[in-house]
Amino acid sequence: GAHTNEFEKGIADKMERNAFRQKKSGLCKIIAKAATRASDALMEVISFSGGWLIDENVSLSEEDTEEAQSRSHEMNAIRSTFLPKVVFMLYEVLDKTASWLEQVVYDTLIQFGSGSEDMLLALFSTFDESDRSNDDDVTMDVLTTSLAAPGFWHSKALSLASVIGNDANMINQVLGSDMERFQTSIAESHVKLGRCSNRDSLFDR
Repeated sequence: GAHTNEFEKGIADKMERNAFRQKKSGLCKIIAKAATRASDALMEVISFSGGWLIDENVSLSEEDTEEAQSRSHEMNAIRSTFLPKVVFMLYEVLDKTASWLEQVVYDTLIQFGSGSEDMLLALFSTFDESDRSNDDDVTMDVLTTSLAAPGFWHSKALSLASVIGNDANMINQVLGSDMERFQTSIAESHVKLGRCSNRDSLFDR
């Protein structure tokens, strides 16, 4: 009797884990898709070649006309108003997506304890789009290459620093007083990525 009960409990546990993973996997798919679409669209604005709303068609002879100066002034005003908003909106999308996925990790650890790590790595693996051979680093890699892993999104948030720092995008000049807030956010992402790209700290709750 006891052996049968143990066997049945094992099957029930396995079914519960599979149902949980399928549910979380479905949610992760929706979140990852929405976050990818939003972040791609926003990134397109801030990494626009030559700078968003920078008028490259103005010839030298036109530059001095009142109309050209007025248009240039208007475009700069629009850039100064909207670009900082776009930068922080993009950061928010990446950071909040990562936080939501950290909550998935936390929920799994609370519900399944010691078996959680394998469940989460399996979940991450199904969302991993990177090309690589099957080696020992797979576990470490998947923590930052899987769209279901919070580390992937923290890593993307951190990479914003180089986009903003790229003079070709001409964003530095419009961030102005927001630059300090942006740098603080990037520093926070650095800490979060450190936590989420390390197996011990991610799965130790």
